[in-house]
Amino acid sequence: VIGIMGIEMAGGIYCPLSSRDPQHRLYALTQQTQSRLVLVHWLTRKQFGDDIPTYDINSTLVNKDVDCSVDIDQLLNVIVRPDNIAYIIFTSGSTGAPKAVCLC
Repeated sequence: VIGIMGIEMAGGIYCPLSSRDPQHRLYALTQQTQSRLVLVHWLTRKQFGDDIPTYDINSTLVNKDVDCSVDIDQLLNVIVRPDNIAYIIFTSGSTGAPKAVCLC
């Protein structure tokens, strides 16, 4: 939940992905959404391969050397409007390729 809130507060778009999906499907979904970064748990990092930019959230939570200072004023400068996309989900793809559904 914290990750979702952080993505939204930073003006990003949340898109849940399943680490159970094959690597080629994960790649296709991240390409379709033009994802610049995927937040992952260290146990599922390998599912995404080297072609998908990932960030291991567990390393931030347990690494005491990481600078976690946040400039609140910088977050306040992010403009989020009601018509911005909040998150993207995908159809199952049972009738072909999965389709992205954008929700505001």
